[in-house]
Amino acid sequence: MTTRVVVPAWPGAPAPDGKAPPGLHRTLPSALPCRRASVTGGSPQALGLAVALTRAGASVTLVEEDIHDARRARDALTRAGALGGIAIVTDPSAARGCDLAVEASGADTPTRARALAALASAAPDALWATLGATDDVPTLARAVPDPARLVAIDTAAPPPSMDLVELVPTPRSSADTLTRMRAIARALGADVVVSPVFLGARLLARLEDAAEALVFRGSTPWEVDAAAEAFGFALGPCAAQDLRGLDIAHARHRAEDRAGTRPCALPVLDRMVHEGRLGRKGSVGWYRYPGGGGRVIDPLIEDLAREEAHFARQPIRTFSDDDIRQRLLLPLIDEAARLMETGLVPETLDRVSIHALGFPPGQGGLWHFAERLGFSRALTMMETIAAQDGAPWRPSPALITRAGQDRTSE
Repeated sequence: MTTRVVVPAWPGAPAPDGKAPPGLHRTLPSALPCRRASVTGGSPQALGLAVALTRAGASVTLVEEDIHDARRARDALTRAGALGGIAIVTDPSAARGCDLAVEASGADTPTRARALAALASAAPDALWATLGATDDVPTLARAVPDPARLVAIDTAAPPPSMDLVELVPTPRSSADTLTRMRAIARALGADVVVSPVFLGARLLARLEDAAEALVFRGSTPWEVDAAAEAFGFALGPCAAQDLRGLDIAHARHRAEDRAGTRPCALPVLDRMVHEGRLGRKGSVGWYRYPGGGGRVIDPLIEDLAREEAHFARQPIRTFSDDDIRQRLLLPLIDEAARLMETGLVPETLDRVSIHALGFPPGQGGLWHFAERLGFSRALTMMETIAAQDGAPWRPSPALITRAGQDRTSE
């Protein structure tokens, strides 16, 4: 067995101190407090959750929109050897009598709201959940007759892997709803956190965009991943994104473009998706996966990124491993400062960063690392990069405030 040698993020950055956040290590799964469950929607998360619930002992009804979606779901589950215990239907009324009813369409907010309304009508006595990170939980809550029985959930990795489940209450979610959903998630083997917003999705978005920016400006996916993994990440950001599927980030980009909130219109990943590079599930993404095996460097990605840089008149630069780690970690620290303004407990953010990002546990989690680095120092480093790379690197007011508090306490 080889032992990975972990290096500092950059000269002078904090070394690992081995202080993992409290609550990181999960207890063994308990008995599932749910006999019958329904999952509505044809997203990969929907199929994965149906499989996870079945493996935990529930009888699951998977509700698809039409016979074509039902056939695709059946084929996918059959290929995975996971169809047992799952009934696939197109009639929402089949959810009646379920203990748990989950909307998992993976669609936009209006579509999710309509699906939730239908689900609540079909399963009026169930615990209701909507699966997938969103910033619009209050709108979804208005779609059901009793928002006290609804909670929004998301997973750090696509189900059936259930390392982490985030619970975001609606403005009216009851304590009983949260207790029941927490018990179900723990029975699936998950570490469970309750927070006012979805943390993992926002952190992942910053990390994915930072990695793509590095490739666009002159690095390669394998250089980015090697630098991250040398620091202690469980998997580099490009390889991890291949596992999740590049279409997820592409959908996020489209939503940000519609809302006018995309910080920087990077072209590499969107072109990859248009060319059918979806990640490991399509055998090619940032890497190639011949025969469904391990990742293999794909020189065509470097050519694609250089072509896009040429079209955009983006100068190509060389990045050292230390440069790469700075450009991955500093945006995460900036986003962490913004998230902490929602009233989070630091240990919650650390646990999510380890589960969702693969952040090195030996560093104690993202917030623990940021505190030891110092927010004033992080701000100075971000301002230096912003002078080179422009607006996307401009520090947030939250980070500026934290840095000011650092300086006041010195």
